[in-house]
Amino acid sequence: MIRLRASIPKAFGNTRFDSRSGFISAVSFADAWKKSPSRRCRSTSAFGENGTSYISNPGSYPLLEKTVGQLLDVAAERFPNRESVVSVHQNMRMTFSEARKRADKFAAGLKKLGLKRGDRVGIWSPNSIEWSVAFLAIARAGFKVVGMNPADQLNELIYGINKVGTRAVVAADSFKTQNYPEMLLRAKSQCPSLEHIVIVGDKHVSGTRRFVDVESLASSIEVEAIGAEQGEISPGSGMVIQFTSGTTGRPKAPEVAHRSYVNNSRQAVERFRLNDRHHKICLNVPYFHAFALNMGQVTSLHCGATVILAGQSFNSKESVNAIAREKCTVIYGTPTMWVDLVSTQQELKAPIGEISIGLTGGSPASPDLFRRARETFGFDFMKSIYGLSETTCMNFQTLLNTPREIAETTVGYLSDHTEVQVVDENGVPVPFGTPGELWTRGYHTMIGYWGDEENTRKTKTDDGWLKTGDQFVLRPDGYGRIIGRLKDMLIRGGENIFPKEIEEFLETHPAVLEAHVFGVHDDRLGEDVCACVRVKPGVVGLTPQDIKEYGRGRIAHFKIPRYVHLTEEFPKTTSGKIKKHVLRETLEADGIVPKKPDVS
Repeated sequence: MIRLRASIPKAFGNTRFDSRSGFISAVSFADAWKKSPSRRCRSTSAFGENGTSYISNPGSYPLLEKTVGQLLDVAAERFPNRESVVSVHQNMRMTFSEARKRADKFAAGLKKLGLKRGDRVGIWSPNSIEWSVAFLAIARAGFKVVGMNPADQLNELIYGINKVGTRAVVAADSFKTQNYPEMLLRAKSQCPSLEHIVIVGDKHVSGTRRFVDVESLASSIEVEAIGAEQGEISPGSGMVIQFTSGTTGRPKAPEVAHRSYVNNSRQAVERFRLNDRHHKICLNVPYFHAFALNMGQVTSLHCGATVILAGQSFNSKESVNAIAREKCTVIYGTPTMWVDLVSTQQELKAPIGEISIGLTGGSPASPDLFRRARETFGFDFMKSIYGLSETTCMNFQTLLNTPREIAETTVGYLSDHTEVQVVDENGVPVPFGTPGELWTRGYHTMIGYWGDEENTRKTKTDDGWLKTGDQFVLRPDGYGRIIGRLKDMLIRGGENIFPKEIEEFLETHPAVLEAHVFGVHDDRLGEDVCACVRVKPGVVGLTPQDIKEYGRGRIAHFKIPRYVHLTEEFPKTTSGKIKKHVLRETLEADGIVPKKPDVS
C-alpha cells in the first residue's frame, strides 16, 4: 500500500514531554495547539492508495510504558491534597494521597486472603468511593478488574463469574431491589471459582467479609510491599475485563491491558486539554462501563481532575444539583443522559457555573441534541468520543477548535497511535466517504475475549485488525461518522435503512425529545420501520400520524415509519443504552407491531 505523508506541525516540536511521568506541560501544549496550522494533535499521518479509506496516525508523543498503579504513584505525588473523588450521595471525599493509601491497604488485604497476581476480582456495585478504591487496589496488586453490571440478576451474575473464573467479588450491600450478599451467597454454590465475597457496608453477613475489615487485614510491612512491587507488573498485562453490554445475546468479555488504559486516557487529557486547570468532572456514567473507567477514573490520574459522583446511578436532578453545588466544569453522559440533563436544567434553572466541556459517547447523538445541550449548558459545542469496550474506550475524539458543523455531525478525529480503515463485505478498503465496516489497529485493541478463542478470531484478524461491527464513513481529513451498527441495519423491500438516520431526522421535530427506530416483521417487505418516540415535557395532542406527516417530503418515503409508538420512557441498560430488542418484544406482545412467524 502506498502511503502519502503529511508534514509534522512544527509547533509541537517545542512541547515539553516528561518521559518519566508521561505528563505534558499544559502551557506548552496549549501554545503548541494555538500555533499549529491545522490545530490537530497529530504528527505524520499515512493515507490509503488512490483515495481508499485508510489512515494511520502515529501520534506526536511516544506511548507510555506504565501501569495504572504507577500512574497513581505520580498523581499522589503531584496532587497529594487535591480531591480525587467526591461522592455526593455518600457525603464522602477522598484525596489522591488518600486514594493511594487506601488502595494499597485494600490490595494488601486481598493478597492476605490468598489472591495471586493475575486472579480476577469482580466489582459489583453502583458508583461509590469504594468502587474507585477497589479498582485502584486491584490494579496495584496485579489482579484483573472484572467490571460487573449493578443491574445483573442471579443468572447473569452466575454467568459472568463463571465466564472469567472470578475468585473474589467486591460488592455493595444493596442496590435498588437487589440484596447483593444474599445473591452472591446463592451464586457461590454454582460458581466453583468464587472464594471470597467482600461487602461494602457496616453489617456483618455470614459467609462474607466487610470491606473495612479487608482494608485493615494486612500489616504495615505488607501494605508497603504493594508500592515496592509496582515495577514488577507489566504494562502489557491484562488489567480490565470489561463485559460487552449484551443488548443482543450473551455478553462477551474483552480483556484490556494497563498500557491501553494509560495511553487511551492520556489521549483524552491532551485532546480535551484537561490539564489546563483543575477540572471537576460530573461523571454520570457508571464505573463498570469503559467510558467512566477510562475518561473518569484513569484520566484523572494524569491531570489531577476531581471526579464527582452525583448518585449511585444516573438521576438527572441529582446530577444537575451536583454540577451546581460542586462547581463542575466538565460533564459526561450518554446521549440519553444528555436528553434528561437538558430537560432537567431547563426546568430547574440551577445556578451552574462555566462548563468547559460537555462530552458524549456510548452511542450516536443527533445534531439537534448537540444544539440543545450547547444552548442549555452554555459551552461552545459538545465533544464526542467513539470506541468500544474492545478498543479500551476511544478511537476517535472531537478536537478543540473543530468547526461546529463538523463537531456536531462526526464522532471526532482519529486517535494518535492508531490505524483505521473502512472496508466492504470482503474486507477490501472502500473509497473515502463511502460507507463500510470500520476496522482499527493499534495499542488500544483488546488482548482478546476471555476464554473465547472463536469470537476472538472472528473479531481480530491475524494481522491485528479489530472489526468494530459499525457501519462507518471515514473522511480524508481524519474525521469519521457512524451510520449505525451493521446488525441494526434493516432491509425494507430491498432498501437498506440505518435507524440512526431516521432517529436524527425525527429529533428535529419541535415536539420530539428522543426517538429510537428499529425494524419489525412484514410479510411482503420482509421488514418495515417502527419508531418509538418520547415527546418534550408539556407537549399534548401529538399523534403518531403527526410524526408520519412530518416526514413526507422531507425524507424518502420508505424511511417514514409505518409504525409510530409514543412512550414516556425507554428500557435501558445500566450504562444508558436503549434496549431496542425489549422495545420490539413489548410492542409485539401488545399486538402493536407484527411478530415474526415461528417457522420452527
